[in-house]
Amino acid sequence: MVFGGAALPAAAVTAGAVIAQADGTKAGAAALTGGLGMENGSVQRQAVAGAANVVKVSNKSQQALSIAVSARPWTQSSSGVASPNRRSVLSNFGVSESAFTLAPGATRDVTVTLKSVPGAGYQYGALEVVGLPTNVAKRKGLITGYRLVGALRYVAAKPVYALKVGSAKVKAKTLTLSVKSSGNTADPISGTVKVKGPLGTKQASIKAVRVLPGKTVSVALLSAKSLPAGTYTASVSLKQGTLRSSATKKIRVKRG
Repeated sequence: MVFGGAALPAAAVTAGAVIAQADGTKAGAAALTGGLGMENGSVQRQAVAGAANVVKVSNKSQQALSIAVSARPWTQSSSGVASPNRRSVLSNFGVSESAFTLAPGATRDVTVTLKSVPGAGYQYGALEVVGLPTNVAKRKGLITGYRLVGALRYVAAKPVYALKVGSAKVKAKTLTLSVKSSGNTADPISGTVKVKGPLGTKQASIKAVRVLPGKTVSVALLSAKSLPAGTYTASVSLKQGTLRSSATKKIRVKRG
């Protein structure tokens, strides 16, 4: 991220940063060298109190950086995009060093510990590492800072799959279906759809999307750009892990 003359909160990814989403995949990587580095920043293991993992933070820039490390809960938008809630921290995580300074080329091992397991038996979160120049308060103009986000995924001993299907509608020129995960996993949801309308039937595969437990997303079924106005019947088959679920929904497409 780039700041103008003040130590503002980190808001985006910059050179050298790679983000891991809630599902553990990389959201983006800069082609530039240098910046802030993190090894073993994404964790997946069974949720057991006392579970500890070592994350290595490295300063690959040419200036000293003030480092802040936090375990944060995820937020998830209706589109399925997950991001750390920067207004909150996960109190049941311990971080051996939450704030320190790294000289250019230096590294530091940080131990992240799950101190307790919530009653639901699982915990999903984000490990956020932010690096700012140590003299940021005295500098003027544009200032480069770094932010890395890793996924903390502590899964339940026994997965429970449960999906609650809501309404279907056209959103951003796409037929979508509201789906809530009522289980305890973030395993991807995928499936197939058949849409029957005035001009016949269209079929499509549903692109896999991960839904955090308790969250609701608008699952994209297929594009509505070429569909004429009218009423359609969508027959949806969803799968998540061992779960198979079916639903039939009426969708109204309007034009003009």
